Amino acid sequence: MPPTPRDEVERRIDAMQRHLRATSLDAALIAQNIDLFYFTGSMQSGVLIVPANGQAVYAVRRVLERARKDSPLPQIVPLESYRQLPALVRGAAGGPARRIGLELDVVPVLVKDRITAAFEGVEWVDASPAIRAVRSVKSQFELERIRAAAKLSVVMLDAATQSLREGMTELEVASKVEAAARRAGHQGQVRMRGWNQEVFFGTLASGEASALQSFPDIPLAGEGPSPASPIGAGRRRIVAGEPVILDYVAALDGYLCDQTRTLAIGALPDKFTRAHDAAVNILTDIQGAIRPGATPQDLYRRALELAKEFGIADHFMGHGSLKARYLGHGVGLELDETPILAEGWSQPLEVGHVFCVEPKIVFPGEGAVGIEDQFVVTPDGAERLTLPDQRLFTV
Repeated sequence: MPPTPRDEVERRIDAMQRHLRATSLDAALIAQNIDLFYFTGSMQSGVLIVPANGQAVYAVRRVLERARKDSPLPQIVPLESYRQLPALVRGAAGGPARRIGLELDVVPVLVKDRITAAFEGVEWVDASPAIRAVRSVKSQFELERIRAAAKLSVVMLDAATQSLREGMTELEVASKVEAAARRAGHQGQVRMRGWNQEVFFGTLASGEASALQSFPDIPLAGEGPSPASPIGAGRRRIVAGEPVILDYVAALDGYLCDQTRTLAIGALPDKFTRAHDAAVNILTDIQGAIRPGATPQDLYRRALELAKEFGIADHFMGHGSLKARYLGHGVGLELDETPILAEGWSQPLEVGHVFCVEPKIVFPGEGAVGIEDQFVVTPDGAERLTLPDQRLFTV
């Protein structure tokens, strides 16, 4: 992977500084791995000091040599103790900082307490909304990497369709897909920001197992190999004539592509075929409605109305109390970015927003079907980043 260009990092820090000034913050301290990588080009442990005005300073706990190799930032210094931070912040900000932002959505209380204990007379503010807002708008540099990840998603789908045979377990098919992905450069980690949200590659699930839900806030989870990992592929054997959900995430050079296709060995029963047709129609309708100025909330409401028209409202995005209350989510370096296509998300879409749309229909005890594509908002509407045909894949 080539390093993040200096002008790209500077653009991101400039955007963050505009948010700091707009909210009367003197500085922000950024320490979470993915946020560090986004703003520095390195994931080496430390704290990035972003003043409201002036040059950012990357203070590195470990490993300094790798940080200096990875990051184009000119100010990269060693950090042996959090007690050094007040002086570093004063130097970067050009004076005392009285209001400082932290990533309070992800920084553990223990770490927060250790950092804040080094300062006196400071008001601590959550900088996470600003960070997530900056990260939600993708640059051309980022879109190139997401498009590369989308090509990797094609490799994963091809591996699934070529491997899928009756009598194989979900884990056996998953192993073929994951091996092909790793050979093509998949990084392994699929990162999520939310508390206790995690996924390994994604979900490959068949038959009634494809309708199972679990602890992550997603419409379909699968059975998983055991209660210690209750998500994704399990030990169930796949049979002909049932839906097989392939909801896998390609991860390449940090960036993610979230894609779902429904597979089947032979023909599916009419119930599933009609439901899949409805999912495709909802997806393509929403795709046509994406444009700058549209709101995520309105897209979500539109999908709910379409689900009613197609007679699948009770099964749309889950069933009963376990329904996922969204239609899609932002995707970038993490799988759960903003914007979120859900009630309450009324901030208009902007050019550069990247998110998935994932209409899924769940029949408890029987199975599930669905489709998911990833889009970027363009000046004229939306560009579909995922590449496969929007159809059912039969083998």
